[in-house]
This record gives sequence, C-alpha cells and structure tokens, in this order.
Amino acid sequence: CRPRKFAGSHCQGRNWSLSPWGMKVCFSADIHGSTDHLRRILRCATEQGCETVVLGGDLGPRGRGWGHPSMEKKRIRDILPHNNDGSIAWDHADCLKHMQEGFDRQGQWFVEEMMPLLEAHRTTVYIMPGNSDWKHHFQPGGTLDKLPSVGRAYCDDECNEFPQDSPKVMIINGEGQIFTLRSTGGGPCVPALALSLVPISSHRKKDWERKDWRWQEEQQLEPGASLDGFVSSGQDPGYVKRKRLRAEPGWDGRLPDRSIETALDEALGDDRRREAPGIWFVHCPPRHTVGDLTSRGERVGSVALRAAIERHAPMATFHGHIHESVDQHDGMFKEHITTMKDRCTVVSVGNDFRAEAPHVIVFDTDDPGNAVRMKCAKSPTDF
Repeated sequence: CRPRKFAGSHCQGRNWSLSPWGMKVCFSADIHGSTDHLRRILRCATEQGCETVVLGGDLGPRGRGWGHPSMEKKRIRDILPHNNDGSIAWDHADCLKHMQEGFDRQGQWFVEEMMPLLEAHRTTVYIMPGNSDWKHHFQPGGTLDKLPSVGRAYCDDECNEFPQDSPKVMIINGEGQIFTLRSTGGGPCVPALALSLVPISSHRKKDWERKDWRWQEEQQLEPGASLDGFVSSGQDPGYVKRKRLRAEPGWDGRLPDRSIETALDEALGDDRRREAPGIWFVHCPPRHTVGDLTSRGERVGSVALRAAIERHAPMATFHGHIHESVDQHDGMFKEHITTMKDRCTVVSVGNDFRAEAPHVIVFDTDDPGNAVRMKCAKSPTDF
C-alpha cells in the first residue's frame, strides 16, 4: 500500500491542533554523504527512544568523489579548471562534466549507502532535500521515488494508521508542503510544514535556490551570489544542465522558480484565519537568528522566512544549511523570536560533515521549544 501523493492545497482548510499526547522526534541535517554520520544519527535516535526521524536536507555527497576517504582533504577548487585570474572557469566543459559525475555519485550513494541504513531503522524516516542535493533524485519518478521502500509524505486529515507494509522512508516535497508527521507504530499524527528552498548564493547547484522575496532585485542579492549555475533535469534517467535563475522583481506565483516568499504563501495559504502547523522543518534558517551566521560574519538566512514565522507564529522551527552558525554563537543552538501571537523557538542543528561526530536535535512535538541538542556516540557499528 503506497501512500497517496500530496495534493497541493489538500489539508490547508482545517484548523490544526496538537495531538493529545506528544511524539519524540530526532532531527538532523547536512550529512553531505557521510555514511558514518548517518549511522551515528540513527543510533542516537534509537538510544533516545525517538518515534520518528526527520533528515532536513543536504544528505548526499557534494560532488565527484565526496564521501570517499581519498577525497576528504581536497576542495572543489583542487579539481576544477581555472581562469587566468585564479577563479573557477565555470563555463568550461569540464565543470559540466564534474557536475554530472557528482550527480551520478550522489544517486549511487543514496541507493547503495543511505537507503539500506534507513530501511533497517526501526521507525519511519522522513527525508527532504537541501540545496546541495540534486532535485531529480527526490522528485516523483526520480532515483529514490522508484524504490519500493520509499513513499511520499502526505497530509492525512483523519490520522489513519499506517498499513503494515507502508514504506519506511517518506520523501518530503522540497518546494513546500504541509504533511502529517507520524510514527511507524501508530500514535499521534502531527502536522508539520517543510521547505527546502534557500536564497540565491555563490554555490553553483541551483535546483533549490530562489529569490528570497517576490520584489527582490538583482542588486539586492547577497554579495558574491550567482544567478548562473546547474540544475538537474526532470527526465529519466536524469542529467545536469546549465541554467540562469530569474531575477526580475514581480509577482511570481505561476513561475516554476517562484520566490521563497511565494512558496511559503502557497504552502500555508493566504487565508490568515487558518491555523498554521506548529512545527516547521526548513533547510534554510530565518534571517538574523542563531542559525544563519557564517564564518565570514555574514547573515545569510531568509528574510521571507523570518516574516512568515512572525506572521503565522509556529511553536518551533528546525533548520540546517549553515554548518558553523552554532559554533559562531558559542554553542547556542536555539533562540526565541517574537511573533504576532506569542513567540517561536528557532532551532539550528549546526552539523559539519567534516567533524568527527554529528549532532541531532531531539524534541517532543507537544513541547518543541524544549528541544535539546546532543553529539552522537562515537563509531557505532549497528543501530
């Protein structure tokens, strides 16, 4: 029995309320192809008695060779062609070849290394892409969607129990989705919002990069941000092609590359009388929070996301994307921001795939503001 696909506005008309009892959730992100980190995260979820796991993006290897020990000390600059001034020659044919090889390697890691671990885990695992994950692998008919152990997250109005043979892994729609978070063994059904989009940056993978707000102009992009890059095709078996993102200000509700602001509006609905889900999983953090400070001292979170949080007032939001922000805040991983109704707890997991051990966020859906951050155990052999 394969769960039905999420159907656009389905579930947006109901007034959400929390379950009468909570669910213990393990959240993490930014694994970037580290099989060891993934093992540790799943082991930690089991040890903490978590009833479900949410992996919030940037799961696969970054590029060609990433995830292999022989490439750990190398950077992208070490293997790509350069211009005379030392900058990367992104127009060179070898760069497109590199991206295609990285696309293939990422799909291979998902199927051969990630999926066996997720399938063996004792609870349902929800996965969403991040800006470093090629879209083709997550989309309907893509690499992961074809596997029999994979379903698609959906919104269940009636909170029906999972059938015995339900898929163990649920893909979340990265373009923005309200879905029902639940455990394999039954129990509460908790509505949640998910979004993978991030503001346009200097990175060259553009599947999940978007303008932040609808009327943002090109000169308002972050310093060094590039509109030129690469995206994965929607065709089977999939390939990488060059693309230049749109930068014209204006209403973008019907565009395939609509802004983060529009994606949030469409997921949450424009009718403010509807109650938004109390828990959000968004790969990018909101602007000027504990999650968006880079090692260069730049704030790169989403302005549109911050405005949506202030307007819709979720209880807590959970983020990855900026690996170093928690360290930049001396270990502080959550903070409260004021909303129109009360306050929201913004939580950043602060993972660095190059570190020895990953971190997880563990929280109860009835009290997500009391989320805790912990470092996973060293060198697990099973879970």
